[in-house]
Amino acid sequence: MLPCRFAICLFSVLLTAAWTHAQGVDLTEAPLADRFFKNELAMELDGKITIKQAGKDQTYPHKARAKHVFLERYLDAGATVADKVARYYAIAESTMIFNNNDSSKRSLPEKRRFLVAHRIKGHVVSFSPDGALTRDEIELTEHLDTMALGGLLPGKTVDLGATWTVPNAAVLALCELDGIVSQKLTGTLVSVRDQLASIKLTGTIQGINLGAEVAMVVNAELVFDIKQQRVVSLLWNEKDDRQQGPITPALTADVTIKLTRTVIEEPEQLNKFAMVKVPTTATPPSDLTMIRHEDAKQRFEMKHAREWHVTSPEDSPQLVMRYLERGDFLAQVTATAWKKIDVKNVISLDGFADEMAKTPGWTETKEIERKQLKDTAKGHHLVYRVAATGELDGTRTVQYFYLIVSPRGEQLIVTFSVVPQHVERLGVRDLDLIREIVLP
Repeated sequence: MLPCRFAICLFSVLLTAAWTHAQGVDLTEAPLADRFFKNELAMELDGKITIKQAGKDQTYPHKARAKHVFLERYLDAGATVADKVARYYAIAESTMIFNNNDSSKRSLPEKRRFLVAHRIKGHVVSFSPDGALTRDEIELTEHLDTMALGGLLPGKTVDLGATWTVPNAAVLALCELDGIVSQKLTGTLVSVRDQLASIKLTGTIQGINLGAEVAMVVNAELVFDIKQQRVVSLLWNEKDDRQQGPITPALTADVTIKLTRTVIEEPEQLNKFAMVKVPTTATPPSDLTMIRHEDAKQRFEMKHAREWHVTSPEDSPQLVMRYLERGDFLAQVTATAWKKIDVKNVISLDGFADEMAKTPGWTETKEIERKQLKDTAKGHHLVYRVAATGELDGTRTVQYFYLIVSPRGEQLIVTFSVVPQHVERLGVRDLDLIREIVLP
């Protein structure tokens, strides 16, 4: 009788498998709004950075490791990718080793553990309801976009072996791209066992990130819980070939990301009382999404839009930032501390204009404007503005020179450089930045 019962059981299993195959598998993520997850992420990057020095390419080994454990509450979920979540980070840390030097470790401060991630114009903006973040704090939250996991699925019932093309919205989000040139990321339902569907994701992607061209080869494995209708794990392997951009060096790297995703009940850290301080507006307030920058030598501090990116070393006597908009390099700003003076002896406007005309590498052809600003920020004793056209190191450029003087006589020279075709796009962003600068 035992062989008979075994044969019957085996037949039943085969029949069930055949029925499942015949009926197909629904690979659609269940609704996400007001659902809760625990995400455990581990990232490893091994690669090489190439920098041009004295006209020659110099290559250095580069390694990075990151670990994130965070709880997530979905607040606004779309069809392919979600648009807004609240998060509580139990762990958010990263380590970088450049050129085999001592590692640099960063971790998210306790007061920044509660954050909101809001997708705005296709890009995720993480911010704290309690105030502006620093660049380091923002970079610690730039991990795999878990809000886009559902976009890796076909969103319909498919048979074993079926393939589908992953939509651009999901590729943009998961590959952290500003734009896609071409992409052939394909999903395949490989197997189904114990209510778990195994999915293979492979393909090539070409796009733009921070103004640089990026080529990627992706080989990933995803597990989907059919009963829960949830993505529960992802192993993402990626080969990157990034060209040098306006704010980033050239990079070739192998990247591995491991994700474990668990459905949970409402955690205390993300309950309805915690949601009270989360903005409900279509876009978050600008004072929360700006970046808080503190000069390493405490000469000044400011808040600035996220499109401004620091390119100068931390120990540099000058702060240099570049403005990127949709991958385009629009302008550069340089802030230089100047000698402290008695406010009774501030240089004249004409004297400041003459000094700026002598800037090394700058050949002025026409002055556009020379004035003292009347509508200055609180804490500014006076602000001069001189605008001129000319050539900067042989390139046609429009420059805006500012002198900010504090009531205590601290001085800061701030210079904006922009090519003529981008003047209109820059608009009044120079004035916006000037108003946010605070001198001691």
